[in-house]
Amino acid sequence: MSSSRRNKFEIWAEILEFCLRAKRTQTWLLRETRLKTSAIKETLHFLISRKLIEQLNDDDITKYHTTARGEEVLKRFYSLVNDYFDLK
Repeated sequence: MSSSRRNKFEIWAEILEFCLRAKRTQTWLLRETRLKTSAIKETLHFLISRKLIEQLNDDDITKYHTTARGEEVLKRFYSLVNDYFDLK
């Protein structure tokens, strides 16, 4: 049985993945993750405080990008999921 609800770890991984591929704005992340504004702000603050993403100012637009540490966390997360929850 599968649920469409995501837990916080899945949301964190999703945001790290999105911000790894390209610098993303809060609005873009809001639209793609389908989170409420307060939830995306709280999540971004959490990820920044753990040094997993960084906040960048690009032509007066704030964007977010996954750090090297965030990329390592993402790899470890996927490795754990694959090792313990093989979905073949």
